[in-house]
Amino acid sequence: MRFAAFTTVAASAGESKSSAGLLDNLRQQTILAEELGFEAIWLGEHHFGPYGVGDIPNPILLGADLAARTSTIRIGQMANIAPWWHPIRLAEDLATLDNMSGGRLEVGFGRGIWPYEGPQFHPHADPRKDKENRELFAETIDIVREIWTNEYFSHEGPNYRFPVEDTVFSHPLYPSNPDWQDGDSVTKLRVTPRPIQLPHPPMWMTVSTDRSVATAAELGLKACYWQPPPLRIRQRMEIYARVRSERDGRPFAVGEDQAVMRSTYVASSMAEARRDAEEGIMSSFVFNDPFRGRQVFTNPDEELDPEVKLDWDFLEPRTLLVGSPDHVVEKVHELQDTCNLDYLLVEFTHMGIPLRKTLRNLETFATKVMPHFAESR
Repeated sequence: MRFAAFTTVAASAGESKSSAGLLDNLRQQTILAEELGFEAIWLGEHHFGPYGVGDIPNPILLGADLAARTSTIRIGQMANIAPWWHPIRLAEDLATLDNMSGGRLEVGFGRGIWPYEGPQFHPHADPRKDKENRELFAETIDIVREIWTNEYFSHEGPNYRFPVEDTVFSHPLYPSNPDWQDGDSVTKLRVTPRPIQLPHPPMWMTVSTDRSVATAAELGLKACYWQPPPLRIRQRMEIYARVRSERDGRPFAVGEDQAVMRSTYVASSMAEARRDAEEGIMSSFVFNDPFRGRQVFTNPDEELDPEVKLDWDFLEPRTLLVGSPDHVVEKVHELQDTCNLDYLLVEFTHMGIPLRKTLRNLETFATKVMPHFAESR
């Protein structure tokens, strides 16, 4: 079993109220995560938080700062919201980070779920425009991959054309090059730098429905789940393995190229964990409920009564890793046994929790839970 840490800047706040203080806390947490043996640190992306929380507008830039302060921990985004980025800039920035980190980059992509974010960046990034959003997402991923795997590239799709029409280049010291020119007309673009990792860094996608799981597999992206209970994850991992096997022409095992992220808080007892973390953990679940839909919390063939509340008592047995070390170990074993899971992302920061408790949560998980899975790491 491999373990990684996941956080957002806002949830890393502790007592700090300033942006500089949030970033300093994030640095402390990442340095500690590396010392404790976590494989990677993953950062999300959000904008325009209506309550002044949750914003982490550029996980790539933050990743560069964290890479400069560490030496072994991998630097990831879960996720860059692809429809919000210009694909060439996205490919350039990520490749730059891969070079700056010495090849430690993990790349995650998402489509976005909150309607107030996407339309600010691209008219087709609105998640309510399902067809347009999915088309823009897939095209952006295709362009990034084309850039990383070809010295020169061109592209023509529903949203982007590269080079743009009537692009010309001439220079007295450089004769016309047929690899990317027809006379002075530019027929292909050369985008630099190229990533260190070949053919490119690992590429992931956040998934929450059967359709998004199939999309990840069709695009050749690794898949990461957050909220579903183990039996639902198992079902979707089987979908992924089937579609990915068809795409790649080789068998994919259940769990292969897939990960799970869990909201985590380890304390001396369930009562202490609930007292410390309930408000912070529940704030993110309640806020996400209208956007992803309640299907993400259900087991196969289960339908929730409309009166069911997504409260702690409902969510804890299904989707949280909280409580005593022994209880959390048991829940991780459940994921491992049910889903054939070998990669777990631990969301260790939660709104309103002091920094000292956040660091203690990270350390307790590393020292009291991770050793139980040392033989399978």
